[in-house]
Amino acid sequence: MADPSGVGALTSLDATCRPPAVPGHVAHAPRQWDRAGLDARAGEVFCNLPARAGEEIAAALGFIRANGLTLETFEQEDFRVPAFAPMAAEIRRRMDEGAGVVVLRGVPLDIADEEAAGITAWGLANYVGRPIRQGLSVDRRLFTVTDRGAANTDPTRIGASAKLSRMHSDNGCLEPRPPDYIALLCVENAAQGGDSTIISAETLHKEVAEARPDLLPWLYCPYHFRPPQLHSWPAGPETVVKPVFDLGEGGELNVHYARVMIDPGMELAGLAVEGAMREALDLVDCLLEREDLAWRYRLKAGDFLFTNNLTTLHGRLAYADAPDGGARRVLKRIWLWARHRGPGVDPVALDQAERPRAEGEQ
Repeated sequence: MADPSGVGALTSLDATCRPPAVPGHVAHAPRQWDRAGLDARAGEVFCNLPARAGEEIAAALGFIRANGLTLETFEQEDFRVPAFAPMAAEIRRRMDEGAGVVVLRGVPLDIADEEAAGITAWGLANYVGRPIRQGLSVDRRLFTVTDRGAANTDPTRIGASAKLSRMHSDNGCLEPRPPDYIALLCVENAAQGGDSTIISAETLHKEVAEARPDLLPWLYCPYHFRPPQLHSWPAGPETVVKPVFDLGEGGELNVHYARVMIDPGMELAGLAVEGAMREALDLVDCLLEREDLAWRYRLKAGDFLFTNNLTTLHGRLAYADAPDGGARRVLKRIWLWARHRGPGVDPVALDQAERPRAEGEQ
């Protein structure tokens, strides 16, 4: 595959190219918040699942079980929760126009029945956006975030470990564009730790611009990201190329970041991360660790966290499960594309948006 960045043959971006000019954008005020600011907007962040929706979820699960369907075989039509529809529309609005963080409370769960929890997570998330795959042979519908211990041999797959997950966005490297939203249903949390951490991309951008405006252009340069093993195409390419910051069609700021993927990705591409480019990435990492900027919340069983993956970054504190079969952290993660804006899911619109015509093509 051709390198879309046009920099694949370089050996050192910092030594051989100039960074692009920083494009002007109008900061979207509701998206620019710090920890204290988002704490003060708790009414926008938290909402409760209607009791009627809980009854409809139980009925849908009963229908699915009675007909021998599974997480892999049930469809949208089999999981109908009309009482949730107005709330799903409001969650979309808060994702797009608000802070980009919502916690839906009160999702009914039997923590001993992970299959049912997965079906519930996928079914509700499907109201908010279109679920997209997270793997080719496994994780097609969702990914179970839990500590897999020694079975996890991929250093970029932090969600399969109990380690600290540093702030990042999810990059969905199997698809031509990353997920718009992330949905995380907490089935059970760890005995200790595991708090979710989230930061505003607008705030991050502002902090970089104020601290080191000379470094901001380097965050608009293309970087090679190395996908996790289960997010890689067998026939390549080995990396996915994108900047840390870019602007959407409406001029809104988008973020794409995962240092754990950038450093090995640049190495694979034969590109050195040095000088001002390294300084820029190191500054981002430092800002992402500031406790006054990052909102923090410990999910409880039945909490369903939704975040805008293009306007926020997220992470997780290290955690410890209880010994001897006690509390074990289990979350069901779904990646979502927005159905209601952009090219949606229409294949004609998708091709027009994602595969621009070659020059001279009729």
